[in-house]
Amino acid sequence: MKNLIFTLISILFFILSNTDLPAQQKKYEEGKVYRHQLENGLVVLTMERHLAPYIYHQLTYRVGSRNERLGITGISHVVEHMMFKGTEKYPKGVASKTISKNGGVFNAFTMNDMTSYYEYLPKNKIELAMDIESDRMQNCIFDPDEFKSEVEVVIQERRMRTESTSNGIAHEMMNAIAYDAHPNRDPVIGWPTDLRSITRDDAFTYYKTFYTPNNSILVLVGDFETEKIIELVKKYYGKIPPGPDVPKLNVDLQNQIVRKTFTLYHNDVTQPVLRMAFHVPNYQHPDAPALKLVQRIFTAKARSARLYNRLVEKEKLATAAAGGFGFTKDPTLYQISIVLKPDVNVDSVEKIVWEEIKKLQDSLVTERELQKAKNRFRFDELTSYTKNADIGSRLSLYENYVNYEFIDTFSNRVKSVTREDIQRVMKKYFNPEQVTVAYLYPKNPQKSEKEDEELKEEQEEKIDVFDGKFYFKPEEVLIDLVNQIEEEDFKDILKPISIAPLVKSSKLKNGITVYTIENHLTPSIYIGGVVQPGFIEEAIGNQKPGIVDLLTDVINRGPKNLTYDEFIDKVSFVPFQFSVQANYRRIYFQGYCLKDDLNEMMKTGLDILKAPRFDDREIEELRSRHLIQARNRFKRTNVKAFYYMFNKIFKDHPYSQYLSTEEALNKITKEDLIQLWNKYFQPELMSVVIMGDYTHKELIKIAEKYFSEFKTRKPVPDYKIMPEVKPLEGKEIKVFTEKDYTQCTINIGFSPFNNIPAEEEDAVNVLNYILASSALTSRIGVNLRDKQGLIYGIKSELWSTTDGIGYWKFNTKTAPQNVDKVIKGIFSEIKNLIDNGITDEELKTAKVRLLSLLPLYVETPDDIASRVFELIQEGKPLDYFDKKADRILKVTSDDVIRLAKKYFTLDRFIIVIDGPIEQKDVDHLLNEL
Repeated sequence: MKNLIFTLISILFFILSNTDLPAQQKKYEEGKVYRHQLENGLVVLTMERHLAPYIYHQLTYRVGSRNERLGITGISHVVEHMMFKGTEKYPKGVASKTISKNGGVFNAFTMNDMTSYYEYLPKNKIELAMDIESDRMQNCIFDPDEFKSEVEVVIQERRMRTESTSNGIAHEMMNAIAYDAHPNRDPVIGWPTDLRSITRDDAFTYYKTFYTPNNSILVLVGDFETEKIIELVKKYYGKIPPGPDVPKLNVDLQNQIVRKTFTLYHNDVTQPVLRMAFHVPNYQHPDAPALKLVQRIFTAKARSARLYNRLVEKEKLATAAAGGFGFTKDPTLYQISIVLKPDVNVDSVEKIVWEEIKKLQDSLVTERELQKAKNRFRFDELTSYTKNADIGSRLSLYENYVNYEFIDTFSNRVKSVTREDIQRVMKKYFNPEQVTVAYLYPKNPQKSEKEDEELKEEQEEKIDVFDGKFYFKPEEVLIDLVNQIEEEDFKDILKPISIAPLVKSSKLKNGITVYTIENHLTPSIYIGGVVQPGFIEEAIGNQKPGIVDLLTDVINRGPKNLTYDEFIDKVSFVPFQFSVQANYRRIYFQGYCLKDDLNEMMKTGLDILKAPRFDDREIEELRSRHLIQARNRFKRTNVKAFYYMFNKIFKDHPYSQYLSTEEALNKITKEDLIQLWNKYFQPELMSVVIMGDYTHKELIKIAEKYFSEFKTRKPVPDYKIMPEVKPLEGKEIKVFTEKDYTQCTINIGFSPFNNIPAEEEDAVNVLNYILASSALTSRIGVNLRDKQGLIYGIKSELWSTTDGIGYWKFNTKTAPQNVDKVIKGIFSEIKNLIDNGITDEELKTAKVRLLSLLPLYVETPDDIASRVFELIQEGKPLDYFDKKADRILKVTSDDVIRLAKKYFTLDRFIIVIDGPIEQKDVDHLLNEL
């Protein structure tokens, strides 16, 4: 839903204002950007948005890997980490716990050309961010022992992000080879030898040089009064003295004069991959707007893009093709990535790429093709920035590189691009002697592997979309972003918007249940529908696993009254979103458009649901793609390891029988697909959420107009109940040796349960927060990362479905020599919690944290619609979220310990490890846990 629900808040609020304010101006308009500057040089951008009681605070330093040199590469990222390691006022770990304890989200990241620290806090807590960041700007200690430990954390992060993945290696090598004499050739995270040679004094000197008010930008977006918040900025930042003048860098790009290539063989590569990189200018260059539209016309990951259309749709040589370039300070690379079908010759695909380039160089694109690209660019610009954090991070980026006014400037330039501009930039930048080409091949084509819906994103045809950011801690949604909070301070926590009063429900004559939500902030409409039969028996076990995925792919090809080309042309020209997806429990569809395009979206989108085009040729082509996916599912060691554990836990259960197989896919007929569609696309099984700029009555009329056409075709299938899972027997630890990895991934799964009621959810969240949800504030995180530097991050969750079936699992990564310590550390903390309980302060802190985050879940109308859609899918009442705060407050220490004893079955578990170790290295562990 996140990718499909867009709003036009940016139209109403994101009105840019070039303002160096006169002193007498006191009125600040909501939604406008204002620039201020303190005497010490700190630039401050403010935007009032009173949509939610939160304020986004991002402090950006104009420093990144472009400021480094060989010998100290990675030092910017190391300094970023060290700035979390403490000052006298906020010793190690205290700042993180303080923000977390007060309902804040926080993180930091380093890029080639900027380093940012951000906090998202309730408006009545925003001074915490200012106090922490202003203190961090000038008073970091850089303790030598902490420095040594944190460098090990960074090295572990490097193993995880770069050294143990084919995408990470290819990304790093592409930059290193494509650039001759430019800082972009060196990785943001640094070369391993440099990381081990950087000293504490090197890092401290670097900190004092670049992390200063005159080299930084502060962006504030949210629910505040500008005059008052500027006074707070002056209070906390105004007295910090400016630092030394930062030397200007001469980083002109050397012209590439020869073709460069490299080849990578890796066990994680399941299909051949072709990557090509061309040097292009940054966004400020006059050619950049045309190149941005080239990205849409030529290499977008869209069926209407020329490269995708030819390689994937027409000639069926690839399963994915995409490319483009991003916003950077310096000239950058326009990269193209193509995932080939297994037996396709790479040279033939590269030849086609050059043929398509030549077509764009020799002939003008059509007027419709150009307008289509401009329509999509405008749609994305107007609908992609809905939250305070999205807007704040964008302002920081643009102000750092150029100025925030350039957002409008660049958009206007794109509007003016001509067909001749497209042709000119294609001739200028896409040449055979100015390309770097990477060839990625499977190391062992005969290897075999597996996956499931839970990690399905890892099995999609993967295009490298790494954004160049290296974070202080793993990026998470609403997780982890000393102030003492007493019991009476619970009343100081900001309350979330109540969902239930905003939603009205009704039932259409044909049985469809409709939920309507008014959203008068934006001239748009969203629909989200779900078909829920319990579970789809045809999709699991010995029947036809893979059939629902194949069916939805067929449906997404368009309705029978349009050819595929007509359908794609219509969808890509009129900017709207509509798609159908499914799993073994439900089928769902989502769409979004502007009000003016309502009829086009609803008619075209619902036509594909009511009358899909079951074309024989298209079914066979889609089947071939699914067969490739099924064949390649077990060709990655880390996925093989995980699903060894998963399938052991859910042995003989439908959860372990959902994945498609070549045998099952080959048995699926066109008649099977039509029968499945007829059986489940029944109005009695369907619920629909509609949110838009209409009254409830108008939304119901829209639903009646478009959804009343759904007719019951045959008796509605009975609701299917998922069978129970059997408990896990005994303990096991298994190693999947992989020499291509430089780190080990550890997955721990405990025995599954059939009785996971929704009522336990909030107590489980309290337990997880205390034990393992954060690498910085939880017991396991503090022990393994902050104290010992053994891990970069940890994931912990009670994985469960709407069926009430699930299990508790942990995932983390570490160096091979630290596997014993990490596993023992996790089990030690679990046993300590069960044996000795939790403190009153831990319980209080967890409750405050979870309560304080609730408003972020309903920050925008998008979020409210998302919550309603989730509640419908999970079969929960509309006021379930509204009562969440009450349930959190009622959680007791006894509840936490009871659930820990229930789900951490210390006599029944399975551990799988993948990486460069052997089984004999860990066999002794079972007797020690």
